[in-house]
This record gives sequence, C-alpha cells and structure tokens, in this order.
Amino acid sequence: MQTQTIETHQNQDKVLKESFTLFKGGSLAFLDETLTGKVTEILTTEITETTTKKAYGDNAFKLSTNKGVHVEWEADISPADMMRFASYHIDLSRMHNIPFTSIIITTKEPSTTNYTSPSMTFTPKIINLKNRDADKVLSEIEKKLNTGKHSDINELEIIYMPLYSSKSGMTIADLLDTAIKLTPKVAQDDKRKRHKLQDLLILLTCTFVSEEDINKILEANMRILEDNPAIRTLEEIFIRKGIQKGIDQGMQKGIDQGIQKGIEQAALSMLQEGDDYPRISRITGLSLDRIRELANEHSA
Repeated sequence: MQTQTIETHQNQDKVLKESFTLFKGGSLAFLDETLTGKVTEILTTEITETTTKKAYGDNAFKLSTNKGVHVEWEADISPADMMRFASYHIDLSRMHNIPFTSIIITTKEPSTTNYTSPSMTFTPKIINLKNRDADKVLSEIEKKLNTGKHSDINELEIIYMPLYSSKSGMTIADLLDTAIKLTPKVAQDDKRKRHKLQDLLILLTCTFVSEEDINKILEANMRILEDNPAIRTLEEIFIRKGIQKGIDQGMQKGIDQGIQKGIEQAALSMLQEGDDYPRISRITGLSLDRIRELANEHSA
C-alpha cells in the first residue's frame, strides 16, 4: 500500500479545527492551564487575509468569561507569520468586541516570539509540542483507564501526543501505533468518537511518518480500524495506488505479463483477507469471472 501525498499545513489546519470543535471541553486545559471558563461558541468569520487567501476566524473560540481564544498552527514561525497573526488578533478583537488570547501551536523552536511596531507589542503564547512529554501523558492515560476514570481523559492529548517528545525513545510512528491501540479503550462504546479519534490521529501524523511506517501501522491495527469507513476508503486508495505504481514500473520495463500477474496477486491477497468479489473487482479492475477463476485455482 502507498500513502497519499497531502499538504502538511492543510492536514494540520483541518485537525486543529475539527478536534477543537469536537472535543472543546478539553481545549482550554490542552492549550493553557491559566485559561479559565469554558468554550461556549466556535467563532467563524468570512474575513480573509488576501495575501495568504486563508480564513483566520475558523480557529477562534468564545469563552464563558466573555473573552476569546484564537489558535493557529504554524510549523515554522517567521517574523512575517508573527506580523500576520498580530493583524488577525487585532481584527478578531474588533470584530467580536472582546479581548483575545492568541496561541500558536508548532513543532519547532520559533525564530521569533513576538511582533513589535511603534503602536503595539504582540506576544502570543507559543506551544511547541516537542516540549511536551509523551511518556508522561501515556502513563497518565493508562492510569485513568485502569482506574475507570475514562471521562477524565483529554481526547486532544490522544490526538496530538504522537508529536510530543519521548524520553524513552519512542518515535512518532511508535506513538501513533500506541495511540490507535488506545482509541477503543478511551472511546469505550462510542463508535463515532473512536472513529473520529482514529481519523484525526492518522490525518495529523501521516505527514510526519514514512510511507512504509504508516502502512505497517494501518495493517497492524486493521482489526481495530476495520469498521471505520474512512480507514476502509483510505485502504482502497492505497491499494489502487499500489497497483498503479506496479503498472507504471511494469510499463517502463515492458513486462506486460508481469503487470497482469501483479494485479492478480493483489486480488489473491484480498481473497485471502476475506474481501468480497465486487470489492476486489472495483479495486483491481479484474472481472468477476476472472476473480472466481483465481479463487478456484488457489482453493485448498
């Protein structure tokens, strides 16, 4: 299987918006323990910054304390980014007529931490996920699971934990694998919650993990992921791309027979996994008759 090529920043923005909307109850604790109150409203706006063509109200929240929080993801914070965020901060405060706290999430040490002009100094809170301890978070989650305190687990920690640092030497791939295995325990009988945790975990981390590792993780956890429709769709895309890559390589070598054999081998593998004939036909392009022939040829 081969992973999709997806723009990193787009992934992270999507995860940021959806995770904080779905699990807003844990958002303040995740962002800043000094923030008080609760998220009462997800603030949206049609205003965009024309030079970046980026809507910047999507990650803004109103709190019960009548204050606002604006959250951004930026992998590598530059002075230009800081100036842009300062502009967002001012506009949001004016638009909603409440004071805002701006928070930037990153995975690198920023080259700048504020923006200063003759009229203002803008100093957002910067959260570098690499400064957080994945081993400690995992230990706390396991302790809560073992003592039946599932409701005390912050889902946002599950989603972002693979990007934390691990003193025990766990890689992002290791942490992703561990987090996926935790999702059934954390979500318990809430299938939708489990699926969302899995979707957001994979979407966030797939740009930090090699194709080989992400595919191994998906394959190793298919029993956990098998009833997740988003993962099944992703798997079909992987299979299609794998077949196409084989076809491209075969064409370059002029081995037409090898191409067909590769497609039929993929079909056989799917038969062994218990996939039904229509699904195999849809993915491989083989006819139903040929799939039946393959099944009969290789039956015990």
